[in-house]
Amino acid sequence: MILRSAVRTDVGLRRRANEDSYAIAEDVGLYLVADGMGGHTAGKVASQLASESAVRSLRSLGGEVVSLAEKLHFAVTASNREVFDESQAKPQLAGMGTTLVGLLAGGERIALAHVGDSRAYLVRAGRIRQLTDDHSLVAELVRRREITEHAAHGHPHRHVLTRALGVRRSVEPDLVELTPEEEDRFVLCSDGLTGLVADDEIAEIAASGRDLDAACERLVELANSRGGDDNITALIVLCEEVSDWDV
Repeated sequence: MILRSAVRTDVGLRRRANEDSYAIAEDVGLYLVADGMGGHTAGKVASQLASESAVRSLRSLGGEVVSLAEKLHFAVTASNREVFDESQAKPQLAGMGTTLVGLLAGGERIALAHVGDSRAYLVRAGRIRQLTDDHSLVAELVRRREITEHAAHGHPHRHVLTRALGVRRSVEPDLVELTPEEEDRFVLCSDGLTGLVADDEIAEIAASGRDLDAACERLVELANSRGGDDNITALIVLCEEVSDWDV
């Protein structure tokens, strides 16, 4: 499997600091977006710690024979411990946390893990499918059919998370493994994008040619044109070639 990627992150139009972070570590097959919380300094620290720890943890595994999902689970839980321990050690960082959505590629398979409301999408043949379920109060209300998707969009508690990385000593990420197809595009993004750009618009832009840098830039520009009320990060991973046999 041959992957190509691009990413853009932007502070947006209303925030003073960018608390989003990302990681692209092709040597271990990791692509990751994290959206920090806890104030300008603490949020950025949390997302950067989580990103760096995930990469470092995967590199520490070396050639150990475990599944992609197990590797990604190890990386996420290690990141959680590092963010939590740092928040306990430094009073100025108390209560910090972050979302995390990560894609790990290996052989002819892909694993996804997420905590919080940053999302992963699959764009295949021009159609989009959300691969993650938001860990948020409003998303839970939608799943229980207590409110509609339309009502959720403007709900005053739409940013309240039910699960975040680094807030507690342990966290359990949602995990999934799948087999990609040639020309699949995976979009990892923070809620600064999805709060302002509809899924069908993400699909159209992500699938609009092979210039991934331009696609990421267009996604960020579209979110900013609609108010840019949060930090915005968009990361696209393109599967350029997938063999028809397992490695």
